[in-house]
Amino acid sequence: MSLTGVEKFVLAYIYHEYGGKIYYQSGSSSPEEYLAEFIAEEFLPRKNPNFNRVVNGFAEAIRGLREKGYISMTGYEVNLTEEGKGEASKVPQEEYRELKKRFSKT
Repeated sequence: MSLTGVEKFVLAYIYHEYGGKIYYQSGSSSPEEYLAEFIAEEFLPRKNPNFNRVVNGFAEAIRGLREKGYISMTGYEVNLTEEGKGEASKVPQEEYRELKKRFSKT
């Protein structure tokens, strides 16, 4: 299955930053939206005019990754599946850093 650029980035983010597992507590929003906000806040302040657009993109990517079987979301954790780890490991640390820089300039 082909991945979008944002899906690839989210996989690499979970893999390189958290070793393939993130614990979270969602409030009133869906787990995907909460996690998307959590990730977006690392790159953009909430007052940035593009913040909501980035959150929506990350949430859509998380839903896509879940549907494709690259991540599993249970209770209060997100885990990369074996397929997800395989795909995420294809993004070298250096390429991930470059992608991270680009997202920070959004």
